[in-house]
Amino acid sequence: MTGPLFAPGSARTACIALTACGVLFAGIGAALHVRSYLLGEAVAEGGSRSDGVCLGAARRMGGELTVTPEGLRVVLPDAVDQRTSLTDASGLLAFCPDMTLSYFCMGLSCGPGGKVSMQVELTRKSL
Repeated sequence: MTGPLFAPGSARTACIALTACGVLFAGIGAALHVRSYLLGEAVAEGGSRSDGVCLGAARRMGGELTVTPEGLRVVLPDAVDQRTSLTDASGLLAFCPDMTLSYFCMGLSCGPGGKVSMQVELTRKSL
């Protein structure tokens, strides 16, 4: 005696549904495999990407940028909007997580010419 599960129409429907689920899971598995491969490359290149983001943020601040093996230094000889300059310096710390603030000066005595200037120095954290 055959039940409704083994009827020709229901067996065909079950096979189609199981095949669709198999294709879906295979696609998800392939996507996760590609994602893990790309994440592995990103971790391997992590230092260079982190440095690139940090230098990009320092360049956006404007002023004179000096990069050394120990870190970097940004000098704004004329900080017209002091609040924006201070915000940029704080944001620079967020964009450079492998560096620490070693020197900060903002005011009339931080640069030549009697104008409000800003100096920010970041050094690499020791491992």
